[in-house]
Amino acid sequence: MKTHNRQRGATLIEVLVAIVILAVALFGMAGLTSSAIKYNQFSRMRATGLSLVTDYTERARANLSGFANYANTTAYTASTRSAATTDPTEAPASCQVDTSNPTNPINTCGAAIANYDKSQWLTNVANRLPGGTAYVTADLTDAPAGVNGLPATRVLNIWLIWTSIQEGDGFRQSQPCPKGANISETTEASLTCMYFRVTL
Repeated sequence: MKTHNRQRGATLIEVLVAIVILAVALFGMAGLTSSAIKYNQFSRMRATGLSLVTDYTERARANLSGFANYANTTAYTASTRSAATTDPTEAPASCQVDTSNPTNPINTCGAAIANYDKSQWLTNVANRLPGGTAYVTADLTDAPAGVNGLPATRVLNIWLIWTSIQEGDGFRQSQPCPKGANISETTEASLTCMYFRVTL
């Protein structure tokens, strides 16, 4: 009796379908990996920004006499890492601190130390954030009249501004940039701004 051999193995169509399914899965994994990398980069930038803000506020807290000089309200200009790295901070201007007479202490170093701190800190911002710079306002509110022993309220409003890590794919986690920095809408679209309000 003669028997017919049945065809065995995968047909070309089945192979093509398997390849298509595999390709779709790989593209999906590539998209997830890309998003994860961008979120990780943003988290790292945010942690760096928090570290920079903590550093600056501690400097200002240690020099309350020069508090107003910690403001940096110049218009936005992207920094360059090479310039920031090769441009050392100048030494503080000459000043005097004399506490030999407790009832009449002399301290002319507030502004000099604040300007030194600000210059050094802006260099750190430029070195640690891509195209990084900062816009800072220093608000001083005196204690209400008739209240004794209550110190003035000092508030630093700090915006860290840097070049975004994403390129036109809709991934952008940014807070509004400061109006005083004079950033155009087209420029702001390529920036990340992070805002902190710190009371000293």
